[in-house]
Amino acid sequence: MIERVQRKFLRHAAFKLNIFCPPHDYTPIQRIFSLESLADRRHSANLTFLSNLLSSKIDSPESLSRVSFNVPSRRTRSSVPFNIPFSSSNYYLNSPIIRLMRIANTDPSFSL
Repeated sequence: MIERVQRKFLRHAAFKLNIFCPPHDYTPIQRIFSLESLADRRHSANLTFLSNLLSSKIDSPESLSRVSFNVPSRRTRSSVPFNIPFSSSNYYLNSPIIRLMRIANTDPSFSL
């Protein structure tokens, strides 16, 4: 939904500034205005929040206590930093802290 609002804004800005834009392709306008897609911004905001939480820039002991670190009992090749518990519902898997840990586990640029 919010992506649609951003595309509508980009289309209107291109019209007002007389910038040619092929139909349904807003990447040239995004480059001109130096805008990331909202999904990319949300992804980087999640990683920034988690790294700030772990480095104590955000003082929230309750949130920090919900972060589950992966501590293997022996050396493995797996390098995922967080342990995500099994859940049979999407409601729990999409909760904020679990989502942050899942994003950090899948992003190769994230490091502790």
